[in-house]
Amino acid sequence: MDFLNRLTAYRAQEEKLRWEGSFLDYLEVVRKNPRIAQTSHSRIYDMIASAGIKTDEAGRKEYLFFSNELYGLNDSIERLVEEYFHSAARRLDVRKRILLLMGPVSGGKSTLVTMLKKGLERYSRTDDGALFAIKGCPMHEEPLHLIPDDLRADFEKEMGVRIEGNLCPHCRMRLATEWGGQIENVTVERILLSEDERVGVGTFSPSDPKSQDIADLTGSIDFSTIAEFGSESDPRAYRFDGELNKANRGLMEFQEMLKCDEKFLWHLLSLTQEGNFKAGRFALISADESSVKCCYQNIWAIQ
Repeated sequence: MDFLNRLTAYRAQEEKLRWEGSFLDYLEVVRKNPRIAQTSHSRIYDMIASAGIKTDEAGRKEYLFFSNELYGLNDSIERLVEEYFHSAARRLDVRKRILLLMGPVSGGKSTLVTMLKKGLERYSRTDDGALFAIKGCPMHEEPLHLIPDDLRADFEKEMGVRIEGNLCPHCRMRLATEWGGQIENVTVERILLSEDERVGVGTFSPSDPKSQDIADLTGSIDFSTIAEFGSESDPRAYRFDGELNKANRGLMEFQEMLKCDEKFLWHLLSLTQEGNFKAGRFALISADESSVKCCYQNIWAIQ
């Protein structure tokens, strides 16, 4: 049957997407294609642009990525892509702003965000959108964060890649205990973004303010493990399972953000400006500030 042949081909393609190697192997991948280490904003813009861009006689742009599902919003979409994603991809200050979508019911807000999330999932399965992380990291850590701060300027000159952000507490502990501080021995793997698997794509939905737990956003201490590890500040005693943790290096949708209790918004101040947030007993947890984990649904004036 033709379907069985297609299923076999699909399995073979899935196997091709599997990649695992040492940190040194990953450096060779980056050397050949520096775009591998691009920021989340840049990845989203490249994903949109790769679908094609039409320019009419008046110079207005139509992004074909959205053309099959959104109609009559070309002007708003052009503003969104050019003024936000394209500018943020070039590391301008707009990347430190939260993207908010605002408009009437059935105005295309949810559809637009869903298209971005699904598009990222597909794009991460392509060669141009390939994404790599430290194996076993709950925040899908960028492997280049292993490079010490003092060596990053030299690395940028040699490789043409700028490094932002620091290791999460979990990876810092593993680097010292599991790999003996030898970053060249750290295992790196290719990851595929997936909302279902909670890899690089997240959604936060506010609920009753009396029952909503901040841990849903930032993760929490696992008190059942404190006796085993001896301290609340041990990374192994912390669950890095909040939406900000899981959406790292990708995109997070914050539904009905303006209806959320303000304590859930405080983290966004340092997250957008500094690229990190405070969680539990740890110092600041670094996140890919370029994604800001956020394509927050419900604001950016879709007229």
